[in-house]
Amino acid sequence: MNPKIERSVYIVVILVLAFVLFTLGKKEVELKKQIPITAEELYKKLSNPKIKVQIIDVRELTSSDEVGGYEDSRIPGALPFPNCDESKMTTENLKEALKRINPYVYTVIVSTDGNQEIFKKCASKFTNVQNLAGGMKAWQDAGLPDESGEYTPPKAGGGGGCL
Repeated sequence: MNPKIERSVYIVVILVLAFVLFTLGKKEVELKKQIPITAEELYKKLSNPKIKVQIIDVRELTSSDEVGGYEDSRIPGALPFPNCDESKMTTENLKEALKRINPYVYTVIVSTDGNQEIFKKCASKFTNVQNLAGGMKAWQDAGLPDESGEYTPPKAGGGGGCL
């Protein structure tokens, strides 16, 4: 076989395989989006330092319901993003939280009860996202650790290196 034709065939095969892999990866992400993650599964992922997970809490900052708002009880490390509405990010701390939100990192959306409407609204802002099944209520019912108080951005330079 002519070397130029053989090379062209290899290139076409590689391009077709790359397209198939890309399409399958995109479908997997879309399917994963439809399956909510349980509180226990999320806790296991958060406990594994090799897995990068971003938690976005879409509840109001304070609430009078039994679960409460973001400042009353939240998953440790969760970033506040009330109703996925940037116009609600008014204080300096909330504006800092908005800057820390990365749309390309695996993200879990936390509402009060796993609300699908708010999840769909937020899901469009992230490339790889899942809903917390049962929301913050499920997290609390499972007895998993939480924190409370106003969001404060992490301090810069907390490294502790040897230099």
